[in-house]
Amino acid sequence: MSITYPSKVLEQTCTTAKTSMTVTSTEKPNPPKKVKLEPALLIISEPILMSADMPKFWFIEAKKLLPGLQAIFDVAFPRIDHNVQPKGLIMGLVNQHLCSWLSNFGSTDIALITNFLATSKDNDIGDEDNEDDYEQELVASLLENWAFLYEDPENCDPDKIYQSVFILEMIETAHINATAGSLNVPALDTDALQLKGMQAVITASAAAQSQRIFLITSALEPAA
Repeated sequence: MSITYPSKVLEQTCTTAKTSMTVTSTEKPNPPKKVKLEPALLIISEPILMSADMPKFWFIEAKKLLPGLQAIFDVAFPRIDHNVQPKGLIMGLVNQHLCSWLSNFGSTDIALITNFLATSKDNDIGDEDNEDDYEQELVASLLENWAFLYEDPENCDPDKIYQSVFILEMIETAHINATAGSLNVPALDTDALQLKGMQAVITASAAAQSQRIFLITSALEPAA
């Protein structure tokens, strides 16, 4: 089968026209403002780079994440003296975004496979039964020899593995867009992290795609 492939005290003085009079009003000083940690949203891409390089890609331990977050925060906000807490706001926000980053692998592969099936239908398909058979055959062909991993699924060249449209789109959408514009954090060597973590990202992309194709193949199989 042919396959085509992001306060201080205020003092006020006022003078009337008829008599000169000084009126002094005293206001209570405003309490010192707490440090706003909303900028923590700006340090999301660096933890993602860290996580991609960790041994347990799908499970990130707080004790390993915390020192890195402190180093990132110190670079991002050098004038703010703040210790990142294990159960604080920053850790919570970062964990939330890391979960979103991981879930993006699943949602992206759904979109890619759905679009692939929708755009690959033959114009000659006449009825619904033939359409189901065609989709089943098409999806099965992607799994044969892991064809969906190669640039050309009909020519599984080992030198071009992990270069398929599926994998490249997955990496760009789920990972590169999420880490674009990351800070340079010397303590973490973030420049090196961008390359070191790619092996895990490629593996996650391939795993997500293969599982999705397996599920679709099972769903398209005729009931016994």
